Amino acid sequence: MRFRAYAVGVLFVVLNQLWLVEAELVRWSLFTNAVPFCNAIASLAALIGLNGLCRSVPGLARFRLTRPELLCVFTMICIGSALGAQQMGQLLVSFLPFPFAFAGIGNRWQTTFLPYLPRRFMVDDPGAVARFYAGNSSIYMRENWLPWLIPVGLWCAFIVVLVYTMLCINALLRRRWMVSERLTYPSVYLPIEMSSGGSFWGNRAMQLGFGIAGGITLINGISYFWPSLPMIPIKRQDIDPYITTPPWTGMGNVKISFYFFAIGLAFIMPLDLSFSLWIFYILYKLELVAVMALGIETNFSSGAGFSNYPPYEHGQAFGAYMAVAAMALWAARRDLADIVQQAFRRQPQREETGDPMSGRAALLGAAGGLVLLCLFCMGMGMSPLIAVAFFALYFLLVIVITRIRAEFGFPIHDMHFMGPLNPILASAGTTQLGPRNLVGFSMLYWFNRTYFANPSPHVLEGMKLAEVASANQRAIARAVMLAAFIGAIGLFWSYLQRAYDLGAGTARVERWPREFPGENFGRLNEWFLTPGTPNFGSLAAAGVAFLMALGMAVLRLRVAWFPLHPLGYAVANSWGMAQIWLPVLIGSVLKAMVMRYGGLRLYRTAAPFFLGLILGEMLTGSFWSLYGIAMGIRAYDFWP
Repeated sequence: MRFRAYAVGVLFVVLNQLWLVEAELVRWSLFTNAVPFCNAIASLAALIGLNGLCRSVPGLARFRLTRPELLCVFTMICIGSALGAQQMGQLLVSFLPFPFAFAGIGNRWQTTFLPYLPRRFMVDDPGAVARFYAGNSSIYMRENWLPWLIPVGLWCAFIVVLVYTMLCINALLRRRWMVSERLTYPSVYLPIEMSSGGSFWGNRAMQLGFGIAGGITLINGISYFWPSLPMIPIKRQDIDPYITTPPWTGMGNVKISFYFFAIGLAFIMPLDLSFSLWIFYILYKLELVAVMALGIETNFSSGAGFSNYPPYEHGQAFGAYMAVAAMALWAARRDLADIVQQAFRRQPQREETGDPMSGRAALLGAAGGLVLLCLFCMGMGMSPLIAVAFFALYFLLVIVITRIRAEFGFPIHDMHFMGPLNPILASAGTTQLGPRNLVGFSMLYWFNRTYFANPSPHVLEGMKLAEVASANQRAIARAVMLAAFIGAIGLFWSYLQRAYDLGAGTARVERWPREFPGENFGRLNEWFLTPGTPNFGSLAAAGVAFLMALGMAVLRLRVAWFPLHPLGYAVANSWGMAQIWLPVLIGSVLKAMVMRYGGLRLYRTAAPFFLGLILGEMLTGSFWSLYGIAMGIRAYDFWP
């Protein structure tokens, strides 16, 4: 891996973070709510085009990147984009000044939680905070950047340690999931094929799929500016107005959509997994209908954490996720035991050239990272026991997310209400935790509100890309950490320069820089004013779901034809599944028909068509985003 690959990766990390701030802060185009990130796919396509130019122009051949280097840059872009995502790093920046700007405006924050806030981790300078929300200023003014200096340094260190801990955990699980179980990694099929050469780009089936998806996205983009041209309905549409009879109204919001990228990914997924996704989504909606029919939806007292009323869907999902984590760790127990034994042997370890790091380094790195993260939280005032419990639950969820992407490539793992604070609050309530632990939960909410853009799956997929391209795994590990370091700094720089220019509290940016922090600190205020009790209903639902998911796993091992997968149960009630359940159904039915009537040969012939659907929608959607940024206007969003 030559130095130029890292240099190009750093450049593209910064450019993509600038792009994401324009797209997600200024225009609410949620690129990072689904994977693969469309901005990363567009960047890879641009790199491949530049590579072709270098090959054809005399004198530029020496600047051409190899396939391993292209995929290394792609991995760096994904890591940087995950850190700079609206539902990840951008939330962190919006949280730091918020309570000092809005305390006292119709609330009691100054007397409830404000005295417990860890000031060194936040920005409380009145002038800098006021200009952050008012705009018409510059981050390059000393009175603006100086109050941010210490908080930015502390949080950048936190982000780097967090990503390094994820890298170490993935290094421990990599050999089991890649070599022993040989998971399919559907999310990386497209970048693998894009970087493979002219055979993919010249494939007629791919070009047909690209033309259909790209053409419709192009037409819809034109229709956005000229409504006289009819728009083809691909994006989500609510069908609630057509469901008016109880108990069917108990299903809640129901959407239909025809996203091409979701249809393509569903076709690539293992068939039993895509089948489980939409089957469990339908069962979840029928469960809601049954609860309304029985009249028990609001007959139980509320508690803290998760959902408060039957069917306790968030508790069920958490129990299923924990079962998936337990099964993944149990299956890898012998591999992990071997790593532990080798790590504590006195003789030198055998060098594993195919691994991103030695087993000892990965084990000690994961343990050391966990300790540093807990010390960071203790510095904010959290108790040691709560900090350890928080990160233990967090990294179990991280393992689940990584497993989801590695095994069946589900593109939207939002996991709303699944963060570690929810089971802790459901178990203990709020009064027993104390004010500083509650404040600590709010300070960590930026990477636990959702898990759309969690970096861990991108780390493991980078290792998979390195394996496919015969690249050096340790070079990929270095690229991941370089992207984490640059991405952490670039996140603050790209966000703050636009916030101080446009004003995070003005109509020139979207409402979420005020809405999501208000959600976070408003809830914290409620914890102080109205203490919550333990949520035994959700805990019981989590226990039942845990056992049901384990039972499904055992049936899959014992009965070859059993089609249901516990991961489908876990994501059934998620926001992501609500958006794409119909495209997943379409993709799985099409794959079943192809396999039934054409077998593996027809599947291999058809797969490029579906990859073309993904590529066409994402590249054309990226074009409209860049067009809108260049013209200073709002343009068509292909998603969501």
